[in-house]
Amino acid sequence: MTITKGFRRAMAGAAILVAGMTAASAQDFPTKDITHIMPWSAGGGTDTVMRTFLQYAEEPLGVGIRTQNVTGAQSGVGTLRLMKSRPDGYTIGSLTWDSMITVPYKDLVPGYDTSTLSYLANVTLYPTVLAVNADTGWETLDDFIAAAKAAPGEVTVSDSGIGGIWHLHALDMAEQLGVELNHVPFPNGSAEQREALISGENDAASLSYATVSSAAEAGQVKVLAVMGSERDPSLPDVPTFKELGYDVIWGGMRVLAVPAETPDDVKETLIAGFKAAFDNPEFQQKAEETGMNAYWMDGAETEAFVERTQTRALKLLDKLKEQGVLE
Repeated sequence: MTITKGFRRAMAGAAILVAGMTAASAQDFPTKDITHIMPWSAGGGTDTVMRTFLQYAEEPLGVGIRTQNVTGAQSGVGTLRLMKSRPDGYTIGSLTWDSMITVPYKDLVPGYDTSTLSYLANVTLYPTVLAVNADTGWETLDDFIAAAKAAPGEVTVSDSGIGGIWHLHALDMAEQLGVELNHVPFPNGSAEQREALISGENDAASLSYATVSSAAEAGQVKVLAVMGSERDPSLPDVPTFKELGYDVIWGGMRVLAVPAETPDDVKETLIAGFKAAFDNPEFQQKAEETGMNAYWMDGAETEAFVERTQTRALKLLDKLKEQGVLE
């Protein structure tokens, strides 16, 4: 087939028109509500924190943000849906430790590839805490250690699943404390983990303070120690493991991401909206009241932080694999 000059001009004109429409649509973004994929169960720590944060992003972005809980495979199912979504900015997702470390390391979900995502921002950076059911009567970390040593392997401590964030932190804690614990996994999220702690089904839990803050205030659970390098502002009277003589420093992050092929100007619009939400005095007050450990990092900072965390976590995961706990 011979391609005439007229045909070429028509095709060129169509290309210019399409390019113009793409630029215009990107410039007008957003014009409709945004879907937020939450890969953990409703009511859990991450779900609660990110729903709260994104409420404040609706005004600067000028549209609603509607959360869908898509659970399974320690956040892998929901995150894969984000990876496969249309890269137009209308689908965003929350990522946690497991999304960026556990799932890819354990190859839990076929086709899962974090390189297909682009980090927009980190919203919270929080230390892990050791919380216990109030009915145990344990008031200090020494009480917990004494109980665990008196009954090796009987004290139950819950986590987010074998090889997950809270499991790795609890394993390192147990090793440093010199105790043997019964680790109970809750791979669908911290909402179930919290309820099991409150009900007394489990003696203790390794998790974020935001997950149990209301229960702690109600006297249902007690936080014995924090895995931060310094005391948590939300828990000024609770000591760190470090100051008690144990080198246990761990925490987690909550990150917002989109498919990597999302246009740069759309990403910039989203980031600007998220930064405005983060800087909102009402959000900052809410974050302080609920102990969500608000901490802003842009995309590049988030990527660097994740890489550093992966290095430490992979050593623990490799150890579990050597022990035959992980395949």
